Amino acid sequence: MSVTRRFLMNAGGVFILLVLVGCQTTETAPVSFSYVVEAARGLPEGMESIMIQPAKLGPSTDAKWSDLSSRLIQSLVNESRTSFGTEVTVSDRSDTQVTFDEADLAAAGLSTKKTGNGGQLLAAGGAILSNISVKVEKHYGSERTLSGLSLAGVKGRGWRAGGVDIETAEVETVSRTMTVQTEFKLIDTANNQVWEHSTPQTFTATDRTKVSPIFGSSQTEAALTPQDEIIASLVNRGAREFISRLMPCRIDVDTDVLSSSNRSCIEGVRMLRAEMFDEAVGMFNHAISMNSDDHRAAYGAGVACEATGQYDSALRYYKRACAGANSSKYLDARDRLKAYGDRIRQE
Repeated sequence: MSVTRRFLMNAGGVFILLVLVGCQTTETAPVSFSYVVEAARGLPEGMESIMIQPAKLGPSTDAKWSDLSSRLIQSLVNESRTSFGTEVTVSDRSDTQVTFDEADLAAAGLSTKKTGNGGQLLAAGGAILSNISVKVEKHYGSERTLSGLSLAGVKGRGWRAGGVDIETAEVETVSRTMTVQTEFKLIDTANNQVWEHSTPQTFTATDRTKVSPIFGSSQTEAALTPQDEIIASLVNRGAREFISRLMPCRIDVDTDVLSSSNRSCIEGVRMLRAEMFDEAVGMFNHAISMNSDDHRAAYGAGVACEATGQYDSALRYYKRACAGANSSKYLDARDRLKAYGDRIRQE
C-alpha cells in the first residue's frame, strides 16, 4: 500500500486508478486431487469388527461434533472395507439403543441369528474412542478503501494528488480462526490394551472478509465460508490421519494456489487451473529463477507435482515455500507428504 500512496501523491486522478487496479493483479487456481495411503501399522491380528464410541467433547464444544466424528470414522472404515479390501466391519453399538429387538439387530448385522428370537449381540474386537475440542475466535477490524474523487477546491477526505482529492472511507472486516483438536485411540478388547493412539493434534483454519481497495464495502460474516463446513474439514483431517494408521485410507487434498505478482507465476497458476500440470511447473520454476524467495511459486510447483504423483519433488517445493513464508497452508502440505509420502499406493 505504501507504493500505491506514493503514486497517489504524485500523479493525476485517472492514473491513480490505473495504478490501484494494477497492484491487485493476481490469479487463483482451486486444485483438488486424492490418493490412497497404505496402513502404517494395521489392525491387531484377528480383529474383525470395531465398535465406535461417541466422541468426548472439550469445553463449550457443540454436541453435534461428537455425532459427526463417529459417523466420519464409520464411513472411513466402511470405505476401506468396500474399496480397499480391509476385512473389518463396524459394530455400531449406538444402533442397539433404538433397534433392540431381534429383527432390527439382524438388519443392522449385529446378531448371530437372521430371524426369530434368541440371537446374541456380536462382540466387537476393538473400540475406537475419541476426543474432540472446537474453538472459534472472531475478530473485527477495518480497512480503508477509495470511496471517490473530487475536483480541487472541493473539500475531500483522504489523500490529495495533483488537482484531485482522493476520498477514502473506512470499512469493517471480519476474521475467524477455527481451532480443532482431535485425539483417537483403538482399544483391543481381547486384552483391553491400547493398540494405536494418536496424540492430540491441533488443526487451524483462518478466513476473513476481503475488501477491495477501490470502492470497497463492508462485508458481514455471511460472506465467509460456512463455519461448520470448515470445522468439519478439520475434524476430517484428524480422523483420516488416524484411520490411515490402521488400514488403507483415501486422502483428499483441496487447496487454492495464489500467484505472486511475477508474470511467470501468474501464468503458472492459470495453467494449474487448466490442469496443465507439467507446463505449470515449468512456469513456476521460471518464477523461482527470477526470485528465489517467491514462496507462492514454490507452493504452486509443489501442488502441481503432488497432483501428478511426483511426491519427492513436491516435498522439496513445499519445504522451499515454508522457508519463504510462515504459512499454515505450506506447513500442512509439507507435513502431509512427510507423513504419507512413503505410504502412497502406486496405481
